[in-house]
Amino acid sequence: MAIIAKINDVICPDVRKTDIKDFNHKHISIPYSKIKETGILPRLNNQGRRPEEVFFSWLRGYAICEYFTNSISNIFQTPLESIQKIGDDDFQNIDTFKRTPKADLEIRNSKKEFIRLEIQSGFQGINDIKQHKVLEARRIFSENQTKTIAVHFDLFNGQVAFLNLHTIEDTDMNWVTRQQMEGQTVFAIDQNFFKWRLLDSLPMADQLEIDWNA
Repeated sequence: MAIIAKINDVICPDVRKTDIKDFNHKHISIPYSKIKETGILPRLNNQGRRPEEVFFSWLRGYAICEYFTNSISNIFQTPLESIQKIGDDDFQNIDTFKRTPKADLEIRNSKKEFIRLEIQSGFQGINDIKQHKVLEARRIFSENQTKTIAVHFDLFNGQVAFLNLHTIEDTDMNWVTRQQMEGQTVFAIDQNFFKWRLLDSLPMADQLEIDWNA
């Protein structure tokens, strides 16, 4: 809750929540209570991490996505009610509470095309996209021409990046191996992709320099 409250204190006024206590109750306290009731918490694990660590990481990302959904609606000029949650994180069912490559949200652009949004939040100043997210974006585009855009919130530095995932090539120079992540291959987000400083007003989609035809 302290993280969300701090973000709300410093972010530009047109994004700020007027009732942060109500937001925290709906999107932090209630999910926590439901997970506790279902008994999922002790069964959470990811690469050997403690259940409470996995849960904290998930809940933090979930709350950030919820906090910025209104902003996403405004940036991409799509009605809030039309934004669909398509991720596999169901916090009431252990069978679907899992990390998968599937994107978090789906919107329709001005051309009535469906676009998936992969929402990420970073808190340490290291901004990467895991390889399986890119592979999933390519697969979806190959199957039905649905594009995937990553929206990465670098909360450590107060900036947001926007980039097409489905067009990233294997030969891109930004692929790196992170030894601190068990040697995983990740796509390092270049500073040029960061188009919104959280202290500034919301950008519009045409200011993001995304190639919508890619």
